[in-house]
Amino acid sequence: MTEQTSTVSSRLARTTPKLTALSRIARSDSHGLFNWPANVATDWLAMSESLLPIAGLAVYRELSDEQRWRLTLLEAANFFSLNIAGERELMSGLAQRLYRGRPAFISNYLQHFLEEENAHTAVFARFCLDYGGGIFPDRQVRFPREFLRGEEELLFFARVLIFEEVAHFYNKAMSGDPEVWPLARDINRYHAEDETRHIAFGRLQVEDMWERCAAQWSADDRKRIGRYLAQYTTMVLQSYVNPDVYRAFGLPTDIRQQILASPHWISLAVRSTARITRWLKKIGVNDDV
Repeated sequence: MTEQTSTVSSRLARTTPKLTALSRIARSDSHGLFNWPANVATDWLAMSESLLPIAGLAVYRELSDEQRWRLTLLEAANFFSLNIAGERELMSGLAQRLYRGRPAFISNYLQHFLEEENAHTAVFARFCLDYGGGIFPDRQVRFPREFLRGEEELLFFARVLIFEEVAHFYNKAMSGDPEVWPLARDINRYHAEDETRHIAFGRLQVEDMWERCAAQWSADDRKRIGRYLAQYTTMVLQSYVNPDVYRAFGLPTDIRQQILASPHWISLAVRSTARITRWLKKIGVNDDV
């Protein structure tokens, strides 16, 4: 074990119990945190206009106020649906890993992590079902593959971290936007507060695993893993541009290609992934990507 690895492992051991203590303090009935009105508010936007993938296109500028309100509601439902799908995968993975050969301080924290993700999913689902017209289906396609020793574990936590970092960018932006419906704003703030702890743990966990595992892998394998995580980041971003949203709104689904090529979306994609991209490069995961 290198000196750097020892330092990262020590930080993980010191920090995780503190995160567990914070989770215990924050524990609450998630549904009781919010005022759930009987009907969706029509005088507020459900998502920040600056975060809408389509906002850079002329077709968006031509919409009426009522149409913009309806589109932001669909986009908010898509955003929460993405989080439901992501957290479903996370909860399944955490449940499999909860007590499997881990130090007690990790297992203790993973229990809180799992409880919090389950609570988030219930809140997101209620918003989508009560106000958004339903939950958008998960479009991810997963293929079985072979892994190097330690690779599957690393990729699980790295995918979780990437997904959470992107969502956190959106959560923070909407939680402070006075134009956003207070309920949506409060849900985003609630999620951002819990995800701050999850991201702190995830960064330490991934860095510790990378330092311990990467030395056993060839340079080509490390590059392959870095490329995979870069591709996964792109896949997460593109899931935010959901053709089902535009179909439900009444726009042609081929508008997705215009959005993906627009300067507004390219800028938004860069800004929403800047922190995690810099961090992965800093610890050496994607130096050669």
